[in-house]
Amino acid sequence: MHESTETERPRKRAATPFCEATAAQICSRVAAGESLRAICKPRDMPGAATVHRWAAVRPAFGTALRQAQAAAQAGRRDAYRAKAADRAWKRARPWARPDAYRAEVGEEICRRLASGRSLLEICGEDDMPVTGTVYEWLRGHDDFAAMYRQARRMQAEMLADLAWAIAREAREDEVKVARLQFDVLRWRAARLAPKAYREEDEPREGGLEVYLQDFTSGAILAGPIWSGPGA
Repeated sequence: MHESTETERPRKRAATPFCEATAAQICSRVAAGESLRAICKPRDMPGAATVHRWAAVRPAFGTALRQAQAAAQAGRRDAYRAKAADRAWKRARPWARPDAYRAEVGEEICRRLASGRSLLEICGEDDMPVTGTVYEWLRGHDDFAAMYRQARRMQAEMLADLAWAIAREAREDEVKVARLQFDVLRWRAARLAPKAYREEDEPREGGLEVYLQDFTSGAILAGPIWSGPGA
């Protein structure tokens, strides 16, 4: 007897008889936003081809499935509109205008920065202005810019301390992860250190401040970044 050397192909999933409970579950999950492919992937569920066959031969199920798909599409559309409305609401807030700087908001931004949080994280909160506004404030308000530099100095020192704590407390089985965390924190602290240790009244000659701006919306995306001696 000769053994076959050909690799056996995986058997196709057998057609599953129609089940009202399974059909209702599929429609419910589709309406909630799951894809039919993901729902039908487990072996204990009917295949996507079987579901499409059910929809073709059973009009009631076909109608329910189409309604579920329409509901899922409407949900995705509503979620997109909600995000767009949220962005528009943030831009329309009083402090979204560069001329509406408020000292208490600036102090809170610096307080959160000094605690180690990123500017993107801070500006993503409902009670904070967007990042473009913060950069406009930095350019137009010297008192806020001074507080911001001080907060970045404190943030760099805190990150350096955190990196040292991670390196000191890492166990032998955590060396790789701890090394990655240490390197990232050290890099971040080094990025902040040049500004942190430069005197505020030090003259800046032979250079300029660089801003990154979205010319479609006019928003300041990044900056100011000093380009020149001492950068």
